[in-house]
Amino acid sequence: MSKKAPTPAAPVPTRGALALLALGLVTSGLAVYQWLELLTVRAGGSTACSISETVNCATVWNSDFASAVHDTLGIPIAGLGLVWGLAAVGLSALYLAWAKAGRDVRPATNGLRLLALAGVVSIIVFAAVSAQLGVVCPTCMGTYALVLVFTGVAWRGLPGPLMPQAGEWGDTLKWTVGISAVAFVAMQMPGRATPHAPKAGAFLPPVASTQAPNTSGSNSPMPPPPPAPPATLGEFIASLDPQQRQFLSDALAVYRAATPKLAAYPPRALYGPADAPVKVLEWTDSKCPHCKMLVEELAAIKQHAPQGMLSVEARQFPLDGQCNPAIPNRGPDALSVRCAAARATVCLEGAKDFWTLRERLFAAQAFLDTDKVMEIASSGSVARPQLEACMTAPETIGKLRQDVEYAMRFNIQGTPLVLVNGREVPPFAPLIYALVLASGNPDAPAFSALPPPRSRGTGSPGHEGHAHP
Repeated sequence: MSKKAPTPAAPVPTRGALALLALGLVTSGLAVYQWLELLTVRAGGSTACSISETVNCATVWNSDFASAVHDTLGIPIAGLGLVWGLAAVGLSALYLAWAKAGRDVRPATNGLRLLALAGVVSIIVFAAVSAQLGVVCPTCMGTYALVLVFTGVAWRGLPGPLMPQAGEWGDTLKWTVGISAVAFVAMQMPGRATPHAPKAGAFLPPVASTQAPNTSGSNSPMPPPPPAPPATLGEFIASLDPQQRQFLSDALAVYRAATPKLAAYPPRALYGPADAPVKVLEWTDSKCPHCKMLVEELAAIKQHAPQGMLSVEARQFPLDGQCNPAIPNRGPDALSVRCAAARATVCLEGAKDFWTLRERLFAAQAFLDTDKVMEIASSGSVARPQLEACMTAPETIGKLRQDVEYAMRFNIQGTPLVLVNGREVPPFAPLIYALVLASGNPDAPAFSALPPPRSRGTGSPGHEGHAHP
């Protein structure tokens, strides 16, 4: 009696793995594009996805969270997306190769599903950060969509149980972690070569400690050391990297070419002497990320500027039609956070802690709502009942309208708007500090060490990515 021939094993389905391979390639390509756009941002240019204040990839890429990721892992968030995409490609290719060879595809199947799960967790984390910032990153949304489609295919389009079974974890982790680790290591060199997000005051020398260590053995405090002498203009220029020197040259050219205008109104809140050789006048919006950076940079410059060389005047340009007639869209009836912050800041102008409270408002920008505005603004010398009464007073509304009207004289295109000695300039803090060190002289001999300025529109610092009215 002849033996019955064994039934051939059913072929392993490959359609799902092919789809995952394609999705991994597309995700990797999008990550490469985001990384190139990040390099454009770091070089001072603008990106296609920096459309407005609330639709702006650069804001997310420059966030504290993104900086912490880059500092900790050595690669930017776009690099993590590329690591994920390459791991997806590697595991999908492994599945297809094993299926063709008739080998068990379970380690690759399990790895693809675990990778999809990691992608979903990443989406939750990154989306929460964007929501906290109040900003939408269009290219990030594209990555989220690709990861979610990948997850659906991985969990429904591949054969076998959804989770690794007993005895499968070893091979699953070996291949999944191994391929991901190779991709991660490969990204280290370009990741470490990618410039990190700018930090406020990074171009300035560190502030000397005001308390020297006590090495005398006694319990009496040592007298504080004398303040470090300010850098000379030549030393400051020499300390800048080539890109910053080019930006400084470009911004200085804009300053020289601008026609100074006389002040339309006397300042209501002024830091420093009115006759300072460098007078900064700025308009900001409480939720504008670039305004936050400017306020932080000016706070750092104040610590280094020689006595009497700098004055700063702060005015408001809230990007909300509810309290700004220059903005066409009208807000809801309830007082918006932008309008509340602008009115509260106006009401604090006469307070001794005005500049401190203003800096606190911007420091809390990511979490700022109307309750937080009131909490911070009333945490100093102005009591909350007094603040609330002031914010609804006609005088306060009139001052805010004066700020808007004043800004419109300069055809304001975005926030922050910055004038130095009556001339509109890019909000580039090294320019302000350099002019402080030059006693306001834009033709100081030390500036000859700068490269020739580029024409506008070739990457010079400006209002790229700022919110527009």
